[in-house]
Order: sequence, then C-alpha cells, then structure tokens
Amino acid sequence: MVKKSLIVLLYTVLVAAISAVITTVYISSQYALTSKSENNDSHRDLIQLSQSRLDASPIKEPNTIIEFFSYGCHYCALHEVNVNALAARMPEGTRLVRLHLSLPGSGLSRYSSVFATLTVMGLEEQYRQQAYEAVLNEKLDIGSEAIRNAWLQKIGIDVADYNRASATQAAKDLEKYMADVSAYYDIRATPSFIVNKKWIALQDRKYPAFADNLLSLLQHDRPLEK
Repeated sequence: MVKKSLIVLLYTVLVAAISAVITTVYISSQYALTSKSENNDSHRDLIQLSQSRLDASPIKEPNTIIEFFSYGCHYCALHEVNVNALAARMPEGTRLVRLHLSLPGSGLSRYSSVFATLTVMGLEEQYRQQAYEAVLNEKLDIGSEAIRNAWLQKIGIDVADYNRASATQAAKDLEKYMADVSAYYDIRATPSFIVNKKWIALQDRKYPAFADNLLSLLQHDRPLEK
C-alpha cells in the first residue's frame, strides 16, 4: 500500500514538473515572438504614411527632404559632411531642409530655440559647427540663457541682436512649425529624414548609398534595394 502510494506520488510530481516545463517554454516562446514583433515595429528604418495622414501633414513645402537633427546629436555632427553632399545633389525644383528636433521632454530638443533664432538671423548654417562643438565637446548647455549668452559673446554674436530676433514672430512661428512636424511624425531619433511628406527614413546603409535611397524616394517614390 505504501509502495503504491509512493508510486502515485512520484507520478503526480513528474506530471506536474513536465506540465510546468511545457507551460514555461510556451509562455517564453510567445513572449519572445511578441517582443520581436514589437521591436520590429518600433525600430523600422523606413515608414510610409497613409494617404489620410499625408493629406493632414503640417509640412508646408512639397518636393523636400527634411533632416531632423539636434545640436546634441553626435551622429548628426559626424554626418554633417554627408548631408551637405546630399544637399548638393538635390534635383532642380527640390530642396533639402534642416529642422531641429522639438519635442516636449526630449533632451535633444533643448536647443531648438537657438536653431530657430539663428535661422531667423541668417546665421544658423554659419555657426552650426560651433553649436555642435559647444554642446558635444565643451558640454555647454546653450539652452540655458546665461550659458547661451556667454557662448554667443564668445563666438561673436551680439546678445541684444539675438534676443531681438528670438522675440520676433518669425522665430516663434519656426519653433511652432518644428514642434508641429516633430510631433506629427513622432520623430524620436536624430537624424531622421522626411521625404516628400510621405516617407520617414532612418539611416539603414552607408553614405552615399543612403543618400541614393533618399533621392530615389524623392524622385521615384520608392526605396532602393539594399
């Protein structure tokens, strides 16, 4: 009797153990598949907007490639030369536009007002490299007024002129435009490229192949094979 009870007990334990293993494997496999799917969705390097989303886009200009960048983005600074080369290759009737990321709560967006003001002053391109160096190399928070003013004086920009430009409607409109486009296209990484309002592209190959792909999206509305 005792022996029979022991056998039944061992059998029960064995069945329970096997069931637990099977359940664990099943749940783990389901979780892995789900995680992989979610990861693919959130890290796609090319997204195409639906027609309804395209129709409601806040982007004003057609036939453009817009680069969203940040003065705090090391990768943006590194590829500045490649983006300049892309700008030189833009077909007639098209334009490469640079905008600074502007999303609430994003550290990379902290310098968007500096970009907007320097753009209105006609100085942004001239001083872009100094802005990169200040933020990335000198670790200066040029989003802070006191630090920004000292930096402006250092690079030879009149602080009073800067403050006047910053208060203009043009600067405010540009800041709002950058914020609207950043939010509408849910730009979370820099650099990101918006092509013809329709495509959101992250770099998925080396330059100049990536530039070729952006131009194909612009001119032919289709990506190139990798």
